[in-house]
Amino acid sequence: MKYYSGDGVGKTFVIELDRGEELFESVESILEKEGVRNAFIASAVGSVAHLEYHRPTSMDAAAEDEFLSLDGPFEFGGLTGTVFNGVAHFHFSIGGVKDLHVGHLERGTKVLYLLELIVIELKGLHLERKMTPENVKKLFPVEG
Repeated sequence: MKYYSGDGVGKTFVIELDRGEELFESVESILEKEGVRNAFIASAVGSVAHLEYHRPTSMDAAAEDEFLSLDGPFEFGGLTGTVFNGVAHFHFSIGGVKDLHVGHLERGTKVLYLLELIVIELKGLHLERKMTPENVKKLFPVEG
């Protein structure tokens, strides 16, 4: 186990994404514009027209993932995640007309009607994700 501590929270952002907007690109660009490198998703509600995600497919020592690309409509049941060193990492549960999906969101996920997010800055943390031999991106202190 490892852990990191910061200095608290900073700015709060209420972000409203419209039809066709890309989730990752939108959140990362707003935070970059505001000079925020680290944050977390406090709340998210909305719908998705196009879903890109991956999920694990084995219990092996190194992660093996299945990547999926699906067209909606989908409604979020939950969305959680972090942004470290300017890079977003989101997980979700979502329902479609006939099915449910859970996993790690990928770039290319696009809003259907509306996606409303509350994003809160994390202060005093200098972390980034790096790929490990287990094929998992884990947190490490930013070097330099």
